Amino acid sequence: MSKVIYVLPNPDKKIALEDCDRICRFLCGNGFESEVVPVPQEKDDVSFLSNADYLVVLGGDGTIIQVARATVGLNIPIVGINYGNVGYMTAVSKGDMNLLLSILNGDHVIQDRMMLDVDIIKDDKTVRVLALALNEAVVSNGPIPHLVEFELYCDGNLCQHIRSDGMIIATPTGSSAYSMSAGGPIMDPRLSCICATPICPHHLNARPVIFGGDSIIEIRNARCRNNFIYLSVDGKEVFEIGDGDIIRISRSKYSVPIVTTGDRSFMEVLDTKLSSH
Repeated sequence: MSKVIYVLPNPDKKIALEDCDRICRFLCGNGFESEVVPVPQEKDDVSFLSNADYLVVLGGDGTIIQVARATVGLNIPIVGINYGNVGYMTAVSKGDMNLLLSILNGDHVIQDRMMLDVDIIKDDKTVRVLALALNEAVVSNGPIPHLVEFELYCDGNLCQHIRSDGMIIATPTGSSAYSMSAGGPIMDPRLSCICATPICPHHLNARPVIFGGDSIIEIRNARCRNNFIYLSVDGKEVFEIGDGDIIRISRSKYSVPIVTTGDRSFMEVLDTKLSSH
């Protein structure tokens, strides 16, 4: 039985239909069943994808994150073809059909990238929000920076009282995104850990902290004078934080199978990507 491959182009990249058709014709000509389908939204019914052996995503890291979040639980390996700017999670450069064919024929490594459960818990202990993050959860007061004060807890123990423009709680996959730009460490995506990076902290002892992957991270008593506080998850969902709300972040039971070639380490890829931008 031939493998089933769905090709998902990012519509915002204005990827030519000719590109999608050429990829499908190439795959069909090499013994695969292939079809172009739209990138799903998180609330879409994605059951029609469940028979896929691979999802080939045309775009950048943002497109892969969108597909991963929409298809969570299906456990279908994602192969990224880079039509974006950096593309840390993409395995194939645009137009490299020989490499794509080699990967789909089994010459690859699948990395199960950890995700985070992100919950907002009200002071009466009811859960107000349930969300999933592949990259990060960000606490801030919105587009205009204002000082936010909050307490960071790990497994019920107070770690830091922080005054900053916000906080980024990132997975190893997300460590090379916003967290890196804010001065956080870059982590190998194969690791099991959670990184907390303050955004522009207002005192010297507030530094990024790496916690074990099974830790339960909480942000409590967040306040910002005369301004609202928001929680952003993977840049896709935004929630307002109310008085007394606790933001709880922990490792999810879900993970995302990302396909890599295995012939270059993450640090080699990182060096190449950073040096070219």
